[in-house]
Amino acid sequence: MSSVRRSRIAPTVAIVSLLALVALGMAVGARSASHSALRAAKACGATVRVTDHEKFVVNQYVQDAMRFAPGTATVRSGCDLTFRFATSDQDDPHSLSIVRESDLPKTTAEMESCKVCKLIKPKHVGDPSTPAGPKNPILHWIVNAGKTGLDAPGDSLAIFENQAKGAPPDHGSITVRVSAPPNTTLYFMCGLHPWMQGKIRVT
Repeated sequence: MSSVRRSRIAPTVAIVSLLALVALGMAVGARSASHSALRAAKACGATVRVTDHEKFVVNQYVQDAMRFAPGTATVRSGCDLTFRFATSDQDDPHSLSIVRESDLPKTTAEMESCKVCKLIKPKHVGDPSTPAGPKNPILHWIVNAGKTGLDAPGDSLAIFENQAKGAPPDHGSITVRVSAPPNTTLYFMCGLHPWMQGKIRVT
C-alpha cells in the first residue's frame, strides 16, 4: 500500500473512532440521566403502609401492633403519596386523615371518645355508627377539604381490601398528590383506629 493511501486512511480511521467514542459517551450519559431521573422520581414521593400484627400471651395480654409505617413520611411538594396495605391479608378498613396536631388523641380516654374520629367517619361511610361493610359501604375513598390533594385538615383517604366484608376490588391502595407548600407538616391519623398516627413533612 502506498504512503499516500495510508495517509488518507489514517485520518478516516481516527474520525470513525472519535465518532464511536462520542456515540458511546452519549449513550452512557443518556443512561446515567435516565437512572438519575428514576432515582429523583422515587425520592420525590413516598409510601405509607398499614402493618398489622397481633401478639398475645395467654392470661397476660394481647398486643395489637397495627400502625402506619413509616410514622413520618417526607414528600416533595407536588409529588405523590401512596397509601396502601403492607400485606394482602388484612381485614380492617383504614383512613389516612389529615387533622390538626391539637386534635390528635393522646390519652386512652381521648382515644376511646375520639372527637375527631366522629368528624372523619361520616366523610367516608353513610352510617358512621357501624363498621364499613356490605350494608355500610365506603362511599368516598378520597375527601378533599381544600384544593385537590393533601394539603389541609379535613383531607382524607380510605383503603379497604377484604371483599368478604364488602370491599370492592382494587381499593387496597390509593395514590394522591401532596399539594401542601414546602415547609409544611401535615399530621394524620386513622379515623377508625385512633392510636395510628403520623406526619408528612413537605419539602
